[in-house]
Amino acid sequence: MSTSASLPASTLAGERRSRELDEPTIREFLRTDYPRLVAAVGLACGSRAAGEDAVCEALARAWERTDRGEEIRNLKAWVATVALNYARSGLRRVLVERRARERLAPVPDLPGADEDAIDLRRALGQLPRKQREAAVLRYYLGLDVKEVATVMGISEGTAKTSLHRARRKLAAELGEREPENDVV
Repeated sequence: MSTSASLPASTLAGERRSRELDEPTIREFLRTDYPRLVAAVGLACGSRAAGEDAVCEALARAWERTDRGEEIRNLKAWVATVALNYARSGLRRVLVERRARERLAPVPDLPGADEDAIDLRRALGQLPRKQREAAVLRYYLGLDVKEVATVMGISEGTAKTSLHRARRKLAAELGEREPENDVV
Protein backbone atom coordinates (compact mmCIF):
# COMPACT_ATOMS: atom_id res chain seq x y z
CA MET A 1 0.00 0.00 0.00
CA SER A 2 1.43 3.44 -0.91
CA THR A 3 1.87 6.04 1.80
CA SER A 4 -0.34 8.54 0.00
CA ALA A 5 -3.23 6.10 0.04
CA SER A 6 -3.07 5.91 3.84
CA LEU A 7 -3.06 9.70 4.35
CA PRO A 8 -6.32 11.57 4.82
CA ALA A 9 -7.53 13.60 1.83
CA SER A 10 -7.13 16.89 3.75
CA THR A 11 -3.43 16.14 4.34
CA LEU A 12 -2.91 15.39 0.65
CA ALA A 13 -4.60 18.66 -0.31
CA GLY A 14 -2.39 20.52 2.15
CA GLU A 15 0.72 18.91 0.67
CA ARG A 16 -0.40 19.84 -2.83
CA ARG A 17 -0.97 23.45 -1.80
CA SER A 18 2.50 23.70 -0.28
CA ARG A 19 4.02 22.74 -3.64
CA GLU A 20 1.56 24.44 -5.97
CA LEU A 21 -0.33 27.69 -5.69
CA ASP A 22 -3.92 27.15 -6.66
CA GLU A 23 -6.78 29.62 -6.89
CA PRO A 24 -8.11 29.10 -3.34
CA THR A 25 -4.62 29.56 -1.89
CA ILE A 26 -4.07 32.77 -3.88
CA ARG A 27 -7.52 34.13 -2.93
CA GLU A 28 -6.84 33.46 0.76
CA PHE A 29 -3.40 35.10 0.48
CA LEU A 30 -4.91 38.16 -1.22
CA ARG A 31 -7.60 38.42 1.46
CA THR A 32 -5.36 37.98 4.49
CA ASP A 33 -1.66 38.67 3.85
CA TYR A 34 -1.54 40.82 0.73
CA PRO A 35 -2.78 44.13 2.23
CA ARG A 36 -0.33 43.99 5.14
CA LEU A 37 2.58 43.00 2.88
CA VAL A 38 1.83 45.85 0.48
CA ALA A 39 1.69 48.29 3.39
CA ALA A 40 4.92 46.93 4.91
CA VAL A 41 6.90 46.94 1.67
CA GLY A 42 5.45 50.37 0.84
CA LEU A 43 6.68 51.69 4.19
CA ALA A 44 10.09 50.13 3.65
CA CYS A 45 10.59 51.58 0.18
CA GLY A 46 8.72 54.87 0.66
CA SER A 47 5.88 54.35 -1.80
CA ARG A 48 2.69 52.36 -1.57
CA ALA A 49 2.62 51.99 -5.35
CA ALA A 50 6.16 50.59 -5.37
CA GLY A 51 5.17 48.25 -2.52
CA GLU A 52 2.18 46.99 -4.45
CA ASP A 53 4.28 46.45 -7.58
CA ALA A 54 6.90 44.56 -5.59
CA VAL A 55 4.39 42.29 -3.84
CA CYS A 56 2.58 41.56 -7.12
CA GLU A 57 5.88 40.72 -8.82
CA ALA A 58 6.87 38.46 -5.92
CA LEU A 59 3.53 36.67 -6.00
CA ALA A 60 3.86 36.11 -9.75
CA ARG A 61 7.34 34.67 -9.20
CA ALA A 62 6.00 32.38 -6.48
CA TRP A 63 3.34 31.10 -8.85
CA GLU A 64 5.94 30.45 -11.56
CA ARG A 65 8.21 28.58 -9.15
CA THR A 66 5.47 26.32 -7.90
CA ASP A 67 4.40 25.63 -11.49
CA ARG A 68 7.95 24.36 -12.05
CA GLY A 69 7.58 22.05 -9.05
CA GLU A 70 9.55 24.06 -6.50
CA GLU A 71 8.22 24.15 -2.97
CA ILE A 72 7.45 27.31 -1.03
CA ARG A 73 6.82 26.34 2.56
CA ASN A 74 5.73 29.76 3.86
CA LEU A 75 4.15 31.86 1.12
CA LYS A 76 3.87 35.00 3.24
CA ALA A 77 7.55 34.97 4.27
CA TRP A 78 8.72 34.06 0.78
CA VAL A 79 6.69 36.83 -0.88
CA ALA A 80 7.85 39.35 1.74
CA THR A 81 11.51 38.48 1.15
CA VAL A 82 11.25 38.58 -2.64
CA ALA A 83 9.15 41.78 -2.60
CA LEU A 84 11.66 43.58 -0.38
CA ASN A 85 14.54 42.46 -2.59
CA TYR A 86 12.63 43.60 -5.67
CA ALA A 87 11.88 46.98 -4.08
CA ARG A 88 15.55 47.40 -3.06
CA SER A 89 16.63 46.64 -6.62
CA GLY A 90 14.22 49.27 -7.89
CA LEU A 91 15.59 51.84 -5.45
CA ARG A 92 19.17 51.02 -6.45
CA ARG A 93 18.21 51.35 -10.10
CA VAL A 94 16.64 54.76 -9.48
CA LEU A 95 19.72 55.96 -7.57
CA VAL A 96 22.09 54.73 -10.27
CA GLU A 97 20.02 56.40 -12.97
CA ARG A 98 19.93 59.64 -10.99
CA ARG A 99 23.73 59.61 -10.55
CA ALA A 100 24.20 58.90 -14.25
CA ARG A 101 21.93 61.82 -15.20
CA GLU A 102 23.84 64.10 -12.84
CA ARG A 103 27.14 63.05 -14.40
CA LEU A 104 25.77 63.48 -17.92
CA ALA A 105 24.40 66.93 -17.12
CA PRO A 106 26.59 69.68 -18.51
CA VAL A 107 28.54 71.83 -16.07
CA PRO A 108 26.97 75.29 -16.38
CA ASP A 109 30.15 77.28 -15.62
CA LEU A 110 32.17 75.77 -18.47
CA PRO A 111 31.79 77.34 -21.90
CA GLY A 112 30.79 74.78 -24.51
CA ALA A 113 29.74 72.20 -21.92
CA ASP A 114 26.34 71.77 -23.56
CA GLU A 115 27.90 70.98 -26.95
CA ASP A 116 30.39 68.59 -25.37
CA ALA A 117 27.63 66.69 -23.57
CA ILE A 118 25.59 66.45 -26.77
CA ASP A 119 28.65 65.23 -28.71
CA LEU A 120 29.44 62.66 -26.06
CA ARG A 121 25.85 61.37 -25.96
CA ARG A 122 25.84 61.13 -29.74
CA ALA A 123 29.20 59.30 -29.74
CA LEU A 124 28.02 56.88 -27.05
CA GLY A 125 24.90 56.24 -29.12
CA GLN A 126 27.11 55.09 -32.01
CA LEU A 127 28.72 52.35 -29.93
CA PRO A 128 27.43 48.77 -29.89
CA ARG A 129 25.28 48.09 -26.81
CA LYS A 130 27.94 46.11 -24.89
CA GLN A 131 30.63 48.74 -25.42
CA ARG A 132 28.23 51.57 -24.55
CA GLU A 133 27.14 49.85 -21.33
CA ALA A 134 30.73 49.08 -20.34
CA ALA A 135 31.82 52.68 -20.98
CA VAL A 136 28.93 54.15 -19.00
CA LEU A 137 29.47 51.76 -16.09
CA ARG A 138 33.21 52.45 -16.01
CA TYR A 139 33.45 56.17 -16.72
CA TYR A 140 30.13 57.60 -15.56
CA LEU A 141 29.41 55.36 -12.60
CA GLY A 142 33.07 54.92 -11.68
CA LEU A 143 32.95 51.13 -11.41
CA ASP A 144 36.24 49.28 -11.70
CA VAL A 145 36.74 46.65 -14.41
CA LYS A 146 35.82 43.78 -12.10
CA GLU A 147 32.56 45.52 -11.12
CA VAL A 148 31.78 46.27 -14.78
CA ALA A 149 32.25 42.59 -15.57
CA THR A 150 30.03 41.54 -12.67
CA VAL A 151 27.22 43.95 -13.56
CA MET A 152 27.32 42.93 -17.22
CA GLY A 153 27.66 39.21 -16.47
CA ILE A 154 30.86 38.88 -18.51
CA SER A 155 34.49 38.00 -17.75
CA GLU A 156 36.99 40.68 -16.76
CA GLY A 157 38.88 40.07 -20.00
CA THR A 158 35.74 40.68 -22.04
CA ALA A 159 35.04 43.82 -20.02
CA LYS A 160 38.57 45.10 -20.70
CA THR A 161 38.20 44.37 -24.41
CA SER A 162 34.83 46.13 -24.55
CA LEU A 163 36.25 49.16 -22.76
CA HIS A 164 39.30 49.28 -25.01
CA ARG A 165 37.15 49.15 -28.15
CA ALA A 166 34.74 51.73 -26.74
CA ARG A 167 37.59 54.15 -25.99
CA ARG A 168 39.03 53.73 -29.50
CA LYS A 169 35.66 54.36 -31.15
CA LEU A 170 34.85 57.29 -28.88
CA ALA A 171 38.23 58.88 -29.54
CA ALA A 172 37.73 58.51 -33.29
CA GLU A 173 34.13 59.77 -33.12
CA LEU A 174 35.06 62.79 -31.00
CA GLY A 175 38.16 63.59 -33.06
CA GLU A 176 40.58 63.02 -30.22
CA ARG A 177 43.87 61.20 -30.28
CA GLU A 178 43.65 57.88 -28.50
CA PRO A 179 45.89 57.73 -25.43
CA GLU A 180 49.00 55.69 -26.04
CA ASN A 181 48.86 54.12 -22.62
CA ASP A 182 45.36 52.68 -22.88
CA VAL A 183 44.87 51.99 -19.17
CA VAL A 184 41.50 50.67 -18.07
